[in-house]
Amino acid sequence: MELTGEQQAVLDGSRGDYLAKCMRWLVEWGEVMGAKRLIKVDNTHALLPVPNLMARGASKETMDQYMADLVEACSHGTHPGCTCTVHAAFVTLDDVDVPENDPEQVQMQKDLAVLAANAGFIPTFTCAPYLVGNVPLKDEILAWTESSAVVYANSILGARTTRHGTESAIAASLLGLVPEFGVLLDENRKGTLRIEVTAELEDPPDWGALGYFAGKAAGLGIPVFNGVRRPSQDEAKQLCAALATSGGVTMCHIAGVTPEAPTIDAAFQGDVPEDYLTFDAETLRETYESLRVRTGDEIDSVILGCPHASINELSKIAALLKGKKVAEGVRLWIDTARGTKGNADRMGYTEIIEAAGGRILCDTCPTNMRIPAKRIVTHGFKQAHYARGMVGAEVIIAKTDACIRAAVAGRWLGDG
Repeated sequence: MELTGEQQAVLDGSRGDYLAKCMRWLVEWGEVMGAKRLIKVDNTHALLPVPNLMARGASKETMDQYMADLVEACSHGTHPGCTCTVHAAFVTLDDVDVPENDPEQVQMQKDLAVLAANAGFIPTFTCAPYLVGNVPLKDEILAWTESSAVVYANSILGARTTRHGTESAIAASLLGLVPEFGVLLDENRKGTLRIEVTAELEDPPDWGALGYFAGKAAGLGIPVFNGVRRPSQDEAKQLCAALATSGGVTMCHIAGVTPEAPTIDAAFQGDVPEDYLTFDAETLRETYESLRVRTGDEIDSVILGCPHASINELSKIAALLKGKKVAEGVRLWIDTARGTKGNADRMGYTEIIEAAGGRILCDTCPTNMRIPAKRIVTHGFKQAHYARGMVGAEVIIAKTDACIRAAVAGRWLGDG
């Protein structure tokens, strides 16, 4: 990789050992990925979480070093020309009466949040930064963690980011640089798989089904959807989350929607394949059924807001719950960013949800926290996919109104 004199000096230690380590992370990663240079980054979304409870099996030395690295990262200040938001944590900073919200861990996260904010990291603690003010423009260069947000940024906003982990996003935030490879380059944003959509996609989970189907088919490729209308923000959110869940998709094109793909021809950069997959009504039904794995109809958890719920979703959930009560023995969790909850508080949605027995959870989600559950109903394909392995639950994927009906009844009642 060709470095400028200033970049080489940082690598050699001109700005201290920690920033030299950050530069080494970026350079070595870039060299492995075939990057020729480092380029300026405009915007980052970084992981700054205290390790969650499942990491308690690690040695104290390992845990202490991990925390020391995060504290060190927050002692340098972020790059002055770079917007930096913070990804979801493994605990909530609110008082929630579950053992998984360990007080010691919460206090460590609160202390780290103060350091991060003082360093210039915006304390959003969300997996959907585009819902709380981090909305990059077309062609901006990003360094985002959270795979679903990466797909959204590339596909819906027309910005450019590869997938990042903790170290690379922190390094990009502090140095204002990323290695140039992958979908940062025009030639690597060309569609690789054509999907003709004939199914009627009526609401966000239907778009999640499309994404879950396409992610499996595309693998690490770039699917192109033809024949669909412009999705709403919530529909696009579910599409992108599911694409990143069932496959390794970094971006997709929606012909006529993605900023750089006004036509299917543009999405494939003039080389539209004749072969294609069809996503029809039967495929839609089968995709839902593929994640409805249960041994009975009794449920103990309903989880909504994966990725984090928008204010529009909170409005709909509140309307569905008004005058009702969640069944005894059922936990209804609605996950959202703290900024979104502030608006929900002022608009009366929080009061309605809590009066019904639901709980709005900020900064994280129950699956991230490893709150145990036996049988979950959710409207998010990402949640349905990961909850099975992360908490060992049976999962039913459904539309939002069916999820609320289940929460009130205490059992799965079907889609009708």
